[in-house]
Amino acid sequence: MSIIGELIGVIAERKLKEVAIDICDGLTPAHMETMAQKNLTLAQLLRETGHTIPKVSPLVRPGVDHLTRLSDEEMLRILEEVVPNNVAVLRRHPSFCHGVIRDLKAFAAG
Repeated sequence: MSIIGELIGVIAERKLKEVAIDICDGLTPAHMETMAQKNLTLAQLLRETGHTIPKVSPLVRPGVDHLTRLSDEEMLRILEEVVPNNVAVLRRHPSFCHGVIRDLKAFAAG
């Protein structure tokens, strides 16, 4: 991977962390447990927390491409750095976790 590609990846991962912090602000692990048990989608989770899905600018497409290529485990490792308690809930509910990551990637891709 080129240096520019690596830089784009770092910037995209930083933005993912910012979004995760914003989404999880006020979203307690107990609330997430309830949502996981109901197997809600990310869109439903965002509505529950009062967030809207941000629009993706074409200028950030390379960063989006980087994130959509990451495995679930790679995404979890990135998210764990900033919202470890919420990631712990995701790890306990693999199906919910996979759905949240799938939806997160789909929203990122526009």
